[in-house]
Amino acid sequence: MTDSSVLARLSPQASSRLVTLAETVLQAGILARGSLKRRYSSQMVSKGPRDYQTEIDRAVEAEIAGRLAEAFPDYTIHGEEQMSDRTGRDGAPVIHIDPIDGTTNFAWGLPHFGMTVLIEEGGELIAGAVYDPMLDELFSAEKDGGAYLNGERLVCGEEGNVENVIVGAGLPVPGQVKSVGVDRYHSALRRLMDNTAGVRRLGSAALSTAYVAAGRLDGFFEDGLSLHDYGAAALLVREAGGIVTGFTGGPVGVNGDVLAATPALHSWLVQGFAG
Repeated sequence: MTDSSVLARLSPQASSRLVTLAETVLQAGILARGSLKRRYSSQMVSKGPRDYQTEIDRAVEAEIAGRLAEAFPDYTIHGEEQMSDRTGRDGAPVIHIDPIDGTTNFAWGLPHFGMTVLIEEGGELIAGAVYDPMLDELFSAEKDGGAYLNGERLVCGEEGNVENVIVGAGLPVPGQVKSVGVDRYHSALRRLMDNTAGVRRLGSAALSTAYVAAGRLDGFFEDGLSLHDYGAAALLVREAGGIVTGFTGGPVGVNGDVLAATPALHSWLVQGFAG
């Protein structure tokens, strides 16, 4: 039986699927929250240059995947760490999991990271949750059902004066930027610094994108993201009235160029990537 406190943190019309996603990340958050500490290179697995995996990434993904496999036995499951991936029936919905989004923050003991789960069906983002276990903030959304933070409906900000916006952005490690030239990306960053009220690099793409939905940021962009990084948060932004595209204003590309923004700011951010 679902705890009424969980239901109170979602849309009043939340589906049973979204309730299950929420219950799952809330439970997994207990493990992550209790495991935050500084880790050193000898205590981590390096998946690539400046790309880390901790034992908690693996443990949290296994817990989330296990719970969702039991709840949705026919679904396909894809996790960032590929710990419990499986193929469901033909045409089944796909669950995407990022157990710790912001692993570098987590591994250094910085208390800003999230976990995300997303249901994709027929190529569409259907339901998702982004959870910040350190602040106990549960972001959730369903297609055509609105976006919520701990039970409160989210609406993107409306500020149209560029001097009065704050924008989040990824500060890329070498080799991360592939969707545009590195100089073009750096130029877009410089444009933010020269024109806006501030630029924030928070270290979790999922939470930064969710913050656009919540009005805490007016926009966010980063390259090299995967659907498990941004999918649930992109659904949040769209359901809160915002826009999520690639850097050129079209669909997110194969290299994961994600640009999320309020309607008032989106076209201005896209202009920053124009050739």
